[in-house]
Amino acid sequence: MDTNSRQFYGLIGTTIFSKLLFNTSRRLIYPFAPELARGLNTDLSAITSVIAVNQATGLLAPAGATLADRYGYRLFLLLSLAVLAVGSFALGLIPVYSVFVICFFLSGLAKSIFDPGLQAWIGRWVPFEKRGKIIGITELAWAATTLTAIPLAGIIIERFSWQTPFIIISGLALGSFLLLLIIMPKDRPTRERQTSQSFAASWNIILKNRQVLAMLGFVFFISAANDNLFVIYGVWLEQSFGLSIAAIGFGTILIGIAELLGEGGTALFADRIGLKQSILA
Repeated sequence: MDTNSRQFYGLIGTTIFSKLLFNTSRRLIYPFAPELARGLNTDLSAITSVIAVNQATGLLAPAGATLADRYGYRLFLLLSLAVLAVGSFALGLIPVYSVFVICFFLSGLAKSIFDPGLQAWIGRWVPFEKRGKIIGITELAWAATTLTAIPLAGIIIERFSWQTPFIIISGLALGSFLLLLIIMPKDRPTRERQTSQSFAASWNIILKNRQVLAMLGFVFFISAANDNLFVIYGVWLEQSFGLSIAAIGFGTILIGIAELLGEGGTALFADRIGLKQSILA
């Protein structure tokens, strides 16, 4: 393996770890919502409302991706990690509901910038015939969240406090920021990217493409189905079965196994059978 290959895979490894941090920050609220409500001295409905605020940041993702195209992917990946680090640290330090809402909004916004920026970077530098594999590999971070990070967070919350995982995420996000700063080469936007279509013009193209609209609809309903389950399963496990915080964390491993099968299948087979065929399957 030459130096460029080592640098590329080192960068992919760093981005996978970064995505793990973003995903953990976003998904902690689901299984541990009752504990967060008790810690913030608020109603459970107030916690679940924050999930809607967090998800709404996804509407801003296309705008972030457009800016990343124009000003450089490296800049926006670093910016999103900085936002995650600051937001998580503030939440861990100041256990107040208003701070909780703001920090979860920032966390969701940072993820909505990081994910499309990373995929755009992969799309620019990875050949099409290998793109499904590389993106599938980076998405293993989603399964790793429920397989490792959430169970570990359950133990940490039970032994220390619900704020402790956010302090840890902040420190690790800062480490990822420094690694990306060192190993990710600067990308100077080309004239074509700097003069790319506006956000409104891009949406106009999307609205005229029935295939893209169908895909957006598919993703919307999948996400709605996921959240209808995730928003209540932590409460359900605690109230119906009397599970401890740590036990609820370990219960997410079953979800992680399902996610691992899906993401692993994408990485192994998507390029071989075709991306369109994989989506249809």
